[in-house]
Amino acid sequence: MGYTGVWVVAALPDAELARFPKADELFVPPVEVEGERAWWEALYERSRAGRGARRLWEDEDADRLGRLIGGWYGETGPAEEFREAVMGWLEEPEPELFFAGVVRKAFPFGALAYGVGPGAVLALPGWFGEFVLTADQLRARLPEFEAVLERSGEERERVLDRVRAWLADLGDAPDYPVEELLDGPLRVARRAAARGWGLVGVAPVY
Repeated sequence: MGYTGVWVVAALPDAELARFPKADELFVPPVEVEGERAWWEALYERSRAGRGARRLWEDEDADRLGRLIGGWYGETGPAEEFREAVMGWLEEPEPELFFAGVVRKAFPFGALAYGVGPGAVLALPGWFGEFVLTADQLRARLPEFEAVLERSGEERERVLDRVRAWLADLGDAPDYPVEELLDGPLRVARRAAARGWGLVGVAPVY
């Protein structure tokens, strides 16, 4: 059975963020992540060096990372209620203050995570692209977004190549504009900070 993964990053004023269900401790790394970090780092280093399987669906480590990602987005309860509340509010978002990645049979942030690696993912707020930051928190943590997403030169191309491989081999989106997974969220984060707004990220699955 197919599914569509979505990753939304949106700028919101603090007054609007306060209307959503309480998000404290919703989006934190699962306990098992530290136990999985060593093999994820090894997978990342192999992919950087081009020593991974020719097709990711043949790579047991890539499959293991996919299961970890899918398990997180399969969470129900308060996290799902929060996602639904945010998506309901964003029915008519301002284009300049909103990013949405939509991918068949894959999770957009999962592809980005494969591209940038575990160190970068764990440096971002929240977990696997889901977070809630007030205006003050965003100003303090904007450098973290920039460090993870603002890539250039050969390093940017290496990241994009890995993202592209994930979406083509494990998903059904070989033609997705992968640059937007780096540029879109960073653009929205910077505009939110400049406006004095907060930032929210959610990843519903349909």
